[in-house]
Amino acid sequence: MAVDKNFELRKETNKDFIWFSPLVNPEVTIYGFPFLKLENSFNRIPSILNKNLPVNIVSLSKNTSGGQLHFYTNSSQLLIDVELISENILSGMSITAQGGFDIYVGSNYDDLKFYDASRFKITDTSYTYTFDLHNNGLEKLVVLNFPLYNGIKSLDIAIDKGSNIKKASFPKEGRIVIYGTSITQGGCASRPGLAYTNILSRRLKQEVINFGFSGNAFGEREVAEVVSSVEDVKLFILDYEANAGTNGLLYKTLEDFIKIIRSKYPLAPIIVLSRIKYLFDELNPSLGKIREEIRVFQENLVERLTLEGDSNLYYLDGSKIYPSGYDEYTVDGIHPNDLGFMKIADYLEEAIQKILK
Repeated sequence: MAVDKNFELRKETNKDFIWFSPLVNPEVTIYGFPFLKLENSFNRIPSILNKNLPVNIVSLSKNTSGGQLHFYTNSSQLLIDVELISENILSGMSITAQGGFDIYVGSNYDDLKFYDASRFKITDTSYTYTFDLHNNGLEKLVVLNFPLYNGIKSLDIAIDKGSNIKKASFPKEGRIVIYGTSITQGGCASRPGLAYTNILSRRLKQEVINFGFSGNAFGEREVAEVVSSVEDVKLFILDYEANAGTNGLLYKTLEDFIKIIRSKYPLAPIIVLSRIKYLFDELNPSLGKIREEIRVFQENLVERLTLEGDSNLYYLDGSKIYPSGYDEYTVDGIHPNDLGFMKIADYLEEAIQKILK
């Protein structure tokens, strides 16, 4: 059957390439893995820190959401050779978002544009993909975004033989750490670069650590200890109502979570973000009433802790993120599509800029 040639799977060309692992190449900057110096692997939480964590958090921490590679190169192509931990089996989410990479290219951090996303067979747990950098031999900045809902057993990248690679770094120092649910992790963006944490990192030109744990963001003390142990954090966002709201865990954990962060970061801004709108809240008024009570709890907690002396604590109302027509911003009435993620990024970018200026 004839198909659009742009949908065909690309094969490696016959050119000569220089292959290397980004984990050992000093010219490649790795973002999104805050404990990389403890364990040279693409795990969001390394094994040395996960001994007391819930088993599902340990498993999900192997998902590479928020991971990025940055470098300059004058190579005309970039190849990736990937081995994934598992097949990509989630419904409602593309295999490219689950186990693929996408790439942004530009002359600098003000000029980045999306170029391409890796494509492979749905049953593949390993693949090689070639990105055309369209640079005519000129040096370009490359940002490669990692899979959102799969892990990496191995990753090697290649550039043209005779070309070079040079280190690149975000203009802004420090990290923004976001703890949350499947929505924070990136479900259900169509490709990695459209998860709202990755959108924010491009716009803010700053590293954003994605601690989204799909279906398992319950605010446990052990998780809070890990989140607060990340170094050089300029701002924290706690966005886990969607998992811990109606089961009562948010009431039990949120204040302690904030205080655990405060024990490590006395002055860093902390944003408490309530949940985005769900269509089901409107269709089920009794559920909507419960959700409003949970929202008010978060707002009141921030107000009380502020009155008690925490001047760097902020509440943001997630129900205001989507304007009218919000039912069109999801894939299932809950998880954002790409438009929904753009709206979340728009809202948070404005708030973060005001807080950090």
